[in-house]
Amino acid sequence: MAMIQKISASSRNGETNALFTLILTTFAKSDWTADLYLKPVLISTQVNSTTLNLAIRRLKAYSQMAKKDEVRDTQIRDLFKLVEGYTHIPIAEIKEAALLLYSIMVQYGLAIINEDYAEESSDIDSLLTDLSQADILIAIAKLQGVSETIAALNVAQKDFENLAVQQAEGDSVKNDLVSASKLKKEMIAEFNGNLRGYMNTMAMVKPEMYEATTKTIAKLVDNNNELVKRRRKTNEPDTELV
Repeated sequence: MAMIQKISASSRNGETNALFTLILTTFAKSDWTADLYLKPVLISTQVNSTTLNLAIRRLKAYSQMAKKDEVRDTQIRDLFKLVEGYTHIPIAEIKEAALLLYSIMVQYGLAIINEDYAEESSDIDSLLTDLSQADILIAIAKLQGVSETIAALNVAQKDFENLAVQQAEGDSVKNDLVSASKLKKEMIAEFNGNLRGYMNTMAMVKPEMYEATTKTIAKLVDNNNELVKRRRKTNEPDTELV
């Protein structure tokens, strides 16, 4: 008979989340209401699995924010380089327009890309407002590529702020959420220390009721552990974000 092995402690957050989802789906195929020990364990495991899933989503949102912040930082760098380049062109009309734009931009400085998310967002919004004034738009029209670069920065800023709002809303609801890594360790420890042994024992005592489920879970755990082993062999970075 197939025995359930311990879940590898090196399993990632996402791997653990996926594994427990499959384990709970396997249990859901049978009626365990008569098992007074297993029923509350499954309820607790379901709650923890849902919480882990939410925690991983939050971690992914933070990761996405960093990526979107890098996009808007790139647009700011491009804008500063482009406008500064125009200030050196020996054509009076173009140079004058570029100097006008640059005089506004230097009030914020390229250093805004090093500010914290909230402060940077505020400064970018203010900069975009300043660059949307009527006389400034006339100057922008004289500088090829500047209008497009500002538009790209505007899009990048809106993308970042939309995600930031979603993240803030999520944090307000889940401000006491247990960290994904800590919860993952607790879930694996509980499974390895209790549920695993219980199912292995009951599969021998009452095979007609427990053996099929135990066999399926054993296969799921083996597949997960093999995935962890393959990652170690390829020296793949062991990030906890996914």
